[in-house]
Amino acid sequence: MKPNLSFQQFIQRRQVIGMYRKYMRLTQRIADKTARRETREWVRGDFDRYKHETDTKRIEVLLAQASRQYKELESGVFSML
Repeated sequence: MKPNLSFQQFIQRRQVIGMYRKYMRLTQRIADKTARRETREWVRGDFDRYKHETDTKRIEVLLAQASRQYKELESGVFSML
């Protein structure tokens, strides 16, 4: 049975899932299959590393970090096209 989430935790969970999906959609644009697979493994590893994090302040920091890294990755992916 899953523990009950506070409203803040519920919102953050949705944000994390949304960020993960955003990354996965971005990796679909990578033409090279090996680079795509490696990028997905990297993203999955980062999200898995913090999946048990419960501190809402820490999660906010991690989401901000993920957003910055996404923008960097996005500019790199577009430069490959």
